[in-house]
Amino acid sequence: MKLNFEGQQTGDATKDAILADNERTVSTVWQAMASGDLKKSGMAFYYTDNALVGVYEYAKGAIDKKTSWAGTLRYFDRRVTVFDDKKSAALTYCVDESKADLKNRETNKLQGTKTTPDSYVFYNLGLKKNQDGVWQTWDLTEDRGSQKCQP
Repeated sequence: MKLNFEGQQTGDATKDAILADNERTVSTVWQAMASGDLKKSGMAFYYTDNALVGVYEYAKGAIDKKTSWAGTLRYFDRRVTVFDDKKSAALTYCVDESKADLKNRETNKLQGTKTTPDSYVFYNLGLKKNQDGVWQTWDLTEDRGSQKCQP
């Protein structure tokens, strides 16, 4: 699994912190799927509320099916909006899954996933800064096949 995040530095300290925490946030879900262990992934550190429920169910479903992935996911067109209180923000971005393939965790065999318009996904996140200064994702929606992310 390789994650390629574009646009890591904006020059704004708050936005850069949000983007950095987003990279760690995303990594926790993939760690859970790769290891088959939800408890060691750290998802509850970076996700909260509805977003935590959603990613937990997603990762648990993949783990139960013994599914993971291999290849590269490209995260691009990441845009941060920080709200006036500097304790909440919105983040949108696209993910290109065209260079990734589903694999069976037990056999390590790839499934031969084909690239389609659904290989490009638009995400819209609500974030809040917790007491420790960590930007947690509390709300998450995805639009698979979004025209905003197509090549």
